[in-house]
Amino acid sequence: MFKGSGLPIAVLTSGLFLGCLPASAADVQHTTKMRISFFGVNVGTMKTNVKVSGKKYSISGSVASNPFVSLVARSRADYTSSGAISGRRVIPSQHQINYQQRRKRGSVRLAFARGDVKKMQSRPAVKYKKDAVPLKPDHLRAVLDPVSSLVFPVKESEIGDGSKICNRAVPVFDGKNRMNLKFRYKSSGKARVNGFSGITHTCSVRYQPLAGYRPHKKNIKFMRANRDMEVTMARIGNSSVYGLFAFKVRTLRGTARGKAYSFATQ
Repeated sequence: MFKGSGLPIAVLTSGLFLGCLPASAADVQHTTKMRISFFGVNVGTMKTNVKVSGKKYSISGSVASNPFVSLVARSRADYTSSGAISGRRVIPSQHQINYQQRRKRGSVRLAFARGDVKKMQSRPAVKYKKDAVPLKPDHLRAVLDPVSSLVFPVKESEIGDGSKICNRAVPVFDGKNRMNLKFRYKSSGKARVNGFSGITHTCSVRYQPLAGYRPHKKNIKFMRANRDMEVTMARIGNSSVYGLFAFKVRTLRGTARGKAYSFATQ
């Protein structure tokens, strides 16, 4: 939907809704609905459904351009992920995304074992340029897929503590590129939308590419230096996990924003 960032917007959107609970907590089903804007214009929507049962989670959702934008460049992605929760860790077992942008269609499938990537399939097949930083076996160990990439579980004693919620580094592999996302606490505020009324916490985001990328590309240099990215997190029901409530990402072509208009937990 947005080009020229060097950091797929999906990494900062589709992956931000995963929830998890303590093993003793009841099952939870959560739905987030979000509007996405670019240059202040509504360009799309996203809907993500999360189900947590004990130590297992599953996620399904989609992000799509709105009808007006689709007349120019139709864009849509459908995604699923699942895995297990172990303490403060999320351990993915599988991930799939199918996408369409204009006439281009593709898919990515990842299979994990104990958090390590064991199988990956991309259509069209992934091809690296000669100047790309090589992807090595160590880059595929203890990583998260994009949908599971921004899991923000905390201890029950840390609920409401912005620094505990935000301050973390997340290893991500999207089927081609290996990167780290580094979060730091910025501020807290109040918000009210359908299904939610409470405190939100805003975290800054820094992008650190590790492998698969081309270091001399203009967009990569821009995103590495980018200090105008942030996510705003809200507590999912009465759980000890926070999900995405809003985001802002400055790109080479402008600033993309997203904000939930529904954040409902059953």
